[in-house]
Amino acid sequence: MYIHIRRDQRVALAALLRAGYSHRAVGRELGISQSTVSRELARNANDDGSYHAAHADVLARERRKNSKLEYRTIENDAALTARIERRMHPLVSPEVIAHDEPISVQTIYAWVYRSRHDLLPRLPQRGRRRRRYGSKRASKQGWTKHVHPIDQRPVSANHRSRIGHFEGDTVRGRNGALLTLTDRKSRFEVAVKVSGEWCDPVHAAITERTAFLHARSFTFDRGSCFSLWQMIEKDTKAKVFFAHPRAPWERGTNENSNGRLRRVFRKRFDFGTVTQRDIDATVALMNHTKRKCLNWRTPCEVFGKCCTSS
Repeated sequence: MYIHIRRDQRVALAALLRAGYSHRAVGRELGISQSTVSRELARNANDDGSYHAAHADVLARERRKNSKLEYRTIENDAALTARIERRMHPLVSPEVIAHDEPISVQTIYAWVYRSRHDLLPRLPQRGRRRRRYGSKRASKQGWTKHVHPIDQRPVSANHRSRIGHFEGDTVRGRNGALLTLTDRKSRFEVAVKVSGEWCDPVHAAITERTAFLHARSFTFDRGSCFSLWQMIEKDTKAKVFFAHPRAPWERGTNENSNGRLRRVFRKRFDFGTVTQRDIDATVALMNHTKRKCLNWRTPCEVFGKCCTSS
């Protein structure tokens, strides 16, 4: 039986191929067979032989969707389709229609949600899905399934007792973004211009500065730009932790620094108009400004290195 890889595996697959890994090495890193890797590339690579995760995921979804067309009852019966469509009304539920037709109510709902969004207003709840009272929303099972939660972060990070525990995020703008890293103890700031909020440039920006930062850990939010967290751990030798969903206050140090950066790089700022040198000048001013929370010392003093030496 063939194994179909997931979207998060496609992201990692694309990154590993760009890094020069062989098909066998890619399979070993992802925990899948070499034949699965070869089959994925044969099916979902671009015409020029390159492989991009987003494009591959679209092709895979379309192929799966079209593979079941010949087995779909409503789509393959024009008369049945016409009868169902004619009777659909907010006051006539699909359950009533299914009682009079050789079809289940689940099939009618699946057909509407899959192929006939124009009929959603005719459903009893106008297409709105409601949870059963007292139930919890299903948790996402993508690349975040096996991440290290912030609860497992070392005590030295939580208590700000050691240098090297960083919080990170991205600052969005037009024509690019900033990857920001903030040391919890010293408030030492690093900001790197990246081409966009994608996993590859973010991973590259973090690993390029590892030697200078000597990071012990990183704490990120659950944005997809950090989906290569396992590669970040491997390349930086620092543990990666993730805040809980929709809990930006758990990375309050970095959020505060991002707010200060926003005083210069306002929302919708065009990062195509500045260079990394311009950004470094702004960050240097932040790192050489005395902070009350540091007993009126500068972040560079507490961090033990000057940001201009990076």
